[in-house]
Amino acid sequence: MIKKVTIAVSAALFFANNAMAADNVVIGVEKNYVPYFTELAAKFNQGKDFKVEVTTAKMFDLLDALPTQKGNIADIFMVPNDRIGDLANQRLIESTNFEIKGYTATSTKSAQYDGKTYMLPMSTDTTLFLYNKDKLKTPPKTLKELAPSDWAAKFTDFYFTGGLFMANGGYIFQDNNPQKIGLDNEGSIKAGFAAKSLYSSGVTHWTLMQDDTVAYDIMMKNFTEGKISAIINGPWAISDIEKAGINVGAAPIPSWDGTGTYQALTGTKGMTVNGYSSNKDGARAFLKFAATPEYANKWYEMTREISPNLAVNYAEGSVHKAIFDATNAGMPMPNIPEFGKVWGPMKVALAQIAQGQDVKGALEAGVETIKYDIEDM
Repeated sequence: MIKKVTIAVSAALFFANNAMAADNVVIGVEKNYVPYFTELAAKFNQGKDFKVEVTTAKMFDLLDALPTQKGNIADIFMVPNDRIGDLANQRLIESTNFEIKGYTATSTKSAQYDGKTYMLPMSTDTTLFLYNKDKLKTPPKTLKELAPSDWAAKFTDFYFTGGLFMANGGYIFQDNNPQKIGLDNEGSIKAGFAAKSLYSSGVTHWTLMQDDTVAYDIMMKNFTEGKISAIINGPWAISDIEKAGINVGAAPIPSWDGTGTYQALTGTKGMTVNGYSSNKDGARAFLKFAATPEYANKWYEMTREISPNLAVNYAEGSVHKAIFDATNAGMPMPNIPEFGKVWGPMKVALAQIAQGQDVKGALEAGVETIKYDIEDM
């Protein structure tokens, strides 16, 4: 694994080693982001006694190599917010040393860990209510008012189901405290029964979607063939839906029954400073330079990814406006290391619920496993 990762980022390492010798700052990003950062670097470099240079590196390969490569890798790189806590605890990333302003509350919270800001948010996404505008003129006010035969969601996967828990009064970690888990409280149990009611409705696609391994494909097939009017999915699915000839609309996911907002799990990725950089001040100066409405708009213009900067204007009624609104209303995925222990046990619990087992028992067992796994970290 280490050998494979090292090869994957070897070009970045070679570039970084040469640039760092002169205390230059190297930005390592995916190929499609290189033009954006190259343009910013050219403007930033004017009048500086060091230079910012840009090279290509795959985000997850770079992050996986970071513990061993440390200072021999890019000074600035991209990180998803749910990795921040673990990287900060290992001192592999540094705080930005400036307060980010003018960004959504969700992305601002995503960038913070243990009272410090570690990331300049660049793009954000979440799940959406995607609907066939030829079959459903406007999104419903609640999910419960839709007939189970008319929509689908992959509620065997906590990424898709998390918002259902939050809408009913559940929570993952209270105040980001991993000792206070709310995935088996009264609200979470209510959410579990809501999901169970769909799987036990007798509707064919919900019955087939009890199997998590095929659930996503069944959901997409039914929607793209026009058999159902709506699904819960992410922006990444829109292109395939449009290719299938569906007149797709997008909106933030409605509440389950009107008692609470559907807070879909929201991910934000952004730029951070290498904890082993030889020019941390220079790296921070570049991030502060980039943290403006002008460059947030430039990001959206060049990448078409949703910036969480409040100064970026998305056309009313557009899919991009729906994505921005949904991320603004969503719940940032916790960035503490303990969050990684939630996925597996909740996957098991949700599968049991989908198959008709006891909701309360499944969730309580899932939470017990999460607690055990956290203690064992």
